[in-house]
Amino acid sequence: MPSANTPPNAVLFVIHHPVYGGPHNQALRLAPALARRGIATTVLLPDQPGNAAERLRAAEIDVITMPLHRLRATVSPMTQARFMAGFWHEVWSIRRLIRERSIDIVQIHGLVNPHGAIAARMEGIPIVWQLLDTRPPVALRRLMMPLVTRLADVVMSTGMEVARVHPGALGLGDRLVPFYPPVDTDSFQPDAQRRHAARMELGVPEDAHLIGTVGNLNPQKGHEYLVRAAAIVRREFPDVFVRILGAHTPTHASYESRLAAEARAGGLSDGTQLQFIDPGSRIAELLPAFDVFLLTSVPRSEGVPTTVLEAMACGLPVVATNVGAVREVVEDGVTGYVVAPLDPEAIAEATLRLLRDPGLRERMGRDGRARAVERFSVERCAEVHLKAYDHALRRRGHPGLLRGGQPTSQPDAESISSRSQA
Repeated sequence: MPSANTPPNAVLFVIHHPVYGGPHNQALRLAPALARRGIATTVLLPDQPGNAAERLRAAEIDVITMPLHRLRATVSPMTQARFMAGFWHEVWSIRRLIRERSIDIVQIHGLVNPHGAIAARMEGIPIVWQLLDTRPPVALRRLMMPLVTRLADVVMSTGMEVARVHPGALGLGDRLVPFYPPVDTDSFQPDAQRRHAARMELGVPEDAHLIGTVGNLNPQKGHEYLVRAAAIVRREFPDVFVRILGAHTPTHASYESRLAAEARAGGLSDGTQLQFIDPGSRIAELLPAFDVFLLTSVPRSEGVPTTVLEAMACGLPVVATNVGAVREVVEDGVTGYVVAPLDPEAIAEATLRLLRDPGLRERMGRDGRARAVERFSVERCAEVHLKAYDHALRRRGHPGLLRGGQPTSQPDAESISSRSQA
């Protein structure tokens, strides 16, 4: 540990998922911004098949992999037995990593895997625990939240709605720090040349309509409802193109088979109008090709999906299901439409409204871009994280982050929340 007069300089992100998603994107975007403020980032990932480690290392992020099991939504006794059997060994491995890397703050991503928090508490390290989504069932939230509120020095939540559905979070006072995922609004922006090149690559004619989404191929993303909505849209716009940009998830092969069956049932299986494409790290290059961005996630899934904010930054109108804290970032009727989940007719009707009216698409896209630049930039997100780190350190008896030789003031969770939603 650094001495009492030494500013902290290392944060460990503990992420239990090997496939690149929101938490990994947060690490990738924030690491350079935190480095400019004197804080180094290390990301701990499981040594399992997935693309997250490769993508983060390609961005020169410090990544460590080790055996790191996670609680799974399955009744398989063998899966849960492996989780329990490795638990304490993995906690001790994280403790060793904390000491070896002189970690000053441990950041936990998600509700249900407390390995890093327990390791940090054993080492006397401040804990920032992030509640990122609404996927865990209510019973599990009630079971886990007493542990979260006991161990965490600061709890961060992606929007206030995510905090609201986690028992005890709203009562944390200034220990609750809401935030929204960071977006590189310089990389994600409207670009006519990029749009033309992306459409050529995706096989979409310049004068055709293109709808679709970005999201890994797993059930919580509700891609089947997008496919069903697209089949309805085709009745009025038979030449509409659909692209779903998402990575293969090894544990969800059966879901991908169901998506293929949905495509066949909707007359979209010819491989031209509907395609599933792994975009790798090239989402910023491909998103401008779209005319309308769809988020069709199911209940108990999202917090604030980063891809929605990236689509807004690209000047795209958004049709999103009313899940998690989506309503806090997509203003219905202004930057897009928020519709009921599990309802392909409602998704299709909102999409059709936009396809029929180019002026409406342009206006909503312009308003979405302005909102993304104002509220969801990397720099803004980094400042909120810094305040959370500062507060966590002070609760552990450290002087807090130092800037210009003076400790920063403690964060005010209410003011952070109001600024994030203003």
